[in-house]
Amino acid sequence: VSTQSTGAYLNLDCMERVPRILLFFVFIAAFYLFGLEACPLPVPSWDCPKLSPPPPAPDVRHLRPGNIKAVMAMGDSISAGFAMIGYPPENFLEWRQYVFSSGGAPGAFTIPNILRYYNPNIQGAAEDWTWPLTPGAYLDGAVSHAAVQATTSQVAYLVNQLKTTYAQTVNFEEDWKLLTIFIGANNECGACNYGQDTLPEYFESHLLQTLEMIQSTIPRVFVNLVTIFNISGVYYAGKSYTYCEIVWDVIKKECSCLETGNKTDLDIMDLRSTQFNAISEKLAAQFASQNNPNFTVVAQPGLSGLQIQRFGEAYLSNLDCFHPSLCANQAFTYLIWNNMMQPIGQKTTAPDLKDLKILCPNENSFIQ
Repeated sequence: VSTQSTGAYLNLDCMERVPRILLFFVFIAAFYLFGLEACPLPVPSWDCPKLSPPPPAPDVRHLRPGNIKAVMAMGDSISAGFAMIGYPPENFLEWRQYVFSSGGAPGAFTIPNILRYYNPNIQGAAEDWTWPLTPGAYLDGAVSHAAVQATTSQVAYLVNQLKTTYAQTVNFEEDWKLLTIFIGANNECGACNYGQDTLPEYFESHLLQTLEMIQSTIPRVFVNLVTIFNISGVYYAGKSYTYCEIVWDVIKKECSCLETGNKTDLDIMDLRSTQFNAISEKLAAQFASQNNPNFTVVAQPGLSGLQIQRFGEAYLSNLDCFHPSLCANQAFTYLIWNNMMQPIGQKTTAPDLKDLKILCPNENSFIQ
């Protein structure tokens, strides 16, 4: 029996007699020799028209893309861009400049760069990589390994950055800010152990505390609360690739309930995804009902129906077959941007593979 991974054919019978750590380096060499497949979900062409500078927004519900002055992000290693690009050893880095929610690298397909198309003076986008576990960079407060209970410290980081590093370029009190939060994967990864920090009520309590802190400490902010996809899809996407099986055997304790491959463990993680997403929807509606002119939270569900397993290993990191790749981040950008252009109640939860297109704003479009 033979299998194909990154263009290299290797015999499984021979592999069983080779130490796993040696095979790990064999596959790294294969990456360099053969490269990877193109992204399975191509980036839709960007041909949206330029818009005139918008008038000042009267409130948070009438924000046009050009009204946003600062982009911010919070989350875990996904929002820090850990292991997104390249091959070992270089992809041990955090590639923040390409993250869907915070990346500002020239030419990168990210939400900040889309907003830059409408406001060239936008601030806060990440422009470079960071070392793993860096406690935030630019206005990306994400920290690798973070869970929902650690997000209040990220709020404090953003407040400090706005008042110091960005004090001359962002008017803390008056400028409008977009904050994208993507959190919960690390809480889900221990769900099969039924610890307190994996329970829905724990997630809700800490997420509510974080959102209240944002509301009370950061003026004029629109919060994108991104719902999470089923993490079991990562396992099903990688299990048919020998390289991923080897990596999961070499790199331990990254997501304990996924690594078992046990269906019961995978199912409880998916149940937590459903429960956490329902909590995000609930809390977003709760804050929206306050009709605060300077603050709102909108649940953006574009990733909740994304079936990672349909797209194979191209959506997974070359380092650990767990973190999202550059291809995945580009897909995230497309899905969440479109959510931001869709009314509440009419937001898509997965890509339409037969009609991939970017939703272009017009002069009367508001971020929703």
